[in-house]
Amino acid sequence: MLPQLLILDDPYAGLDTEHQTSLSKLLSEVAEHTQLLIITSRQEELPPCISHVALFNGEMLKSGQSVHKLSPPMLIEQWHNHPVMAQLNALSAQLNALSAQRSDELLALMERQRHNAEAFSPLVEIKNGKVEYVSGLIFSGVNWRIEAGQHWQVRGPNGCGKSTLLGLILGDHPQCYSNDITLFGRPRGSGESIWQIKQRIGIVSSALHLQYRVSCSALDVLLSGFFDSIGLYHKPTKPQLDLAKEWLTILHMSGLASTSFRKLDYGLQRLLLIGRALIKQPLLLILDEPYQGLDFINRTLVMRALEMIAEHHLSQLLYVSHHREDALPAIHHFVDFIKQGDGYSVQVSDYESEDLTRFNQ
Repeated sequence: MLPQLLILDDPYAGLDTEHQTSLSKLLSEVAEHTQLLIITSRQEELPPCISHVALFNGEMLKSGQSVHKLSPPMLIEQWHNHPVMAQLNALSAQLNALSAQRSDELLALMERQRHNAEAFSPLVEIKNGKVEYVSGLIFSGVNWRIEAGQHWQVRGPNGCGKSTLLGLILGDHPQCYSNDITLFGRPRGSGESIWQIKQRIGIVSSALHLQYRVSCSALDVLLSGFFDSIGLYHKPTKPQLDLAKEWLTILHMSGLASTSFRKLDYGLQRLLLIGRALIKQPLLLILDEPYQGLDFINRTLVMRALEMIAEHHLSQLLYVSHHREDALPAIHHFVDFIKQGDGYSVQVSDYESEDLTRFNQ
């Protein structure tokens, strides 16, 4: 029995293009019998079945919480011609300029804190990588090198093995030690601890966001990036504390330093986790859908900051995103999971040399 009202909060988050299309089709079918209420921060995620739109306007309190007022619902045709839409289009250049200014501030901070890290080439190398469960083979024959200075994007449909591949690099997957993997000049399993590896890696993902449930302040979240911990259990040094306060200033969150992470809205939480990943200037920055939950201006801020980080080689990016509009111009190297028969083939693409290596799942 279908409900009379179905409420969906960001239902398209984390879905690839194919699944987004399938979800829109399903919602259109459900809408014939059930009223839908969809909450989203992306204009392009309004499915065709939507007939009315209500707009939230809000302001930020000193506590970090937002107070919003909901406008009266309007017809979708009115929304497309609404003054707010015209204002957003007219203000697009101004919003980009604002995000550019904030990104420049972030870049300047990272430049000041740049350290002379040991150089590795390749940064990561996987030889004949393979992951297999009792239920079947995920992938095999993976040969992939991340050379110094390269930025990579991993693309493919949901469930194809992207997170599994990232897990091999991070050391979070149980089969990472049964594979021939070299990280930062050392073969995995040669005596290094998982913490020694993670000192050189920053990570932003929805999974980490979900795991970060501890009750600590916004300042402590940033400081935890120095120790790769969820929550803060070490006493930071004065330079670390000063740097974390600078990051709060760059993120326009200085007034929220003592506010509990769990009391902040989702977008501010995600910005803090991005700052947590960047604060230690990692050699490799892994970004799994980093914009999820962010509004337009914060999405633009983070996207521009990542592009500048890539251009200035402040860190090497390993990036996962399903949204075409979120592509970063500085990325020229791709790992693509492509549907082939009952499984997937994986294509490693170097757009500079146009050298393609293909291996089957």
